Amino acid sequence: MQHTHYDILIVGGAIFGSSVAWWLSQNKDFDGRILVVEKDPSYEFSSTAHTNSCMRQQFSREINIQISQFCAEFVNNFSDFMGGHADVPTLFTHSYGYMYLANTQDFAHTLREIKGLQVKCGAQTQHLSADKIKALYPFYNVDDIVAGNHNLKDEGYFDGYTVFDWWRKEAKRNGVEFIHDEVIALHKNPQGTKITKAVLAAGTQVSCGTLVNASGPRAAQTAQMAGIEVPIRPRKRYSFIFDAS
Repeated sequence: MQHTHYDILIVGGAIFGSSVAWWLSQNKDFDGRILVVEKDPSYEFSSTAHTNSCMRQQFSREINIQISQFCAEFVNNFSDFMGGHADVPTLFTHSYGYMYLANTQDFAHTLREIKGLQVKCGAQTQHLSADKIKALYPFYNVDDIVAGNHNLKDEGYFDGYTVFDWWRKEAKRNGVEFIHDEVIALHKNPQGTKITKAVLAAGTQVSCGTLVNASGPRAAQTAQMAGIEVPIRPRKRYSFIFDAS
């Protein structure tokens, strides 16, 4: 660690922390110092290492649809966003899409309404009857299904770990410091309105202008160091892979 004060101190160096670091470091309007503190630089137990890197546009709020559409734009034009260098890989979205199924007429009506909002925002969501789903995907059992929504454009999964790796590498190239350590305490200003200092497990104290909590499912624990309660709780997620042949 080269300094004792940083304009931005980021707690957590996986995909969220590295994203913030990269976006700030390549922003011409920002010229401050950035420090990223990561307690496990192998990222073995991070959510980033276990994510399926999926994106979807089938949301019920316009802002969420727009966020996902920007995600698609970023992934589909990854090389351009990363400066167009020859060594930047080309990423692809595997657009298998999500299918949301309704087993009642009421829920089918809800899916039709949500589809209208998504199409208005530019998504290509389709509302399908049970018969249409069966015709498209004969291996589905739709005996108790009324209808479903499906989108095959910019909805599926991509190589998120490569995005993370390049954000981290390019952030470092732009001058961001990444250190292997752990934030164990946070201090506020006398008014209690701003975090001004972090204490690291190594015993070092680092002052900061702004602290970014990017510690994923442990974000609530990080916030508690500053006396802040945030409604974040870790949840197990499961992925099932099966042969439908």
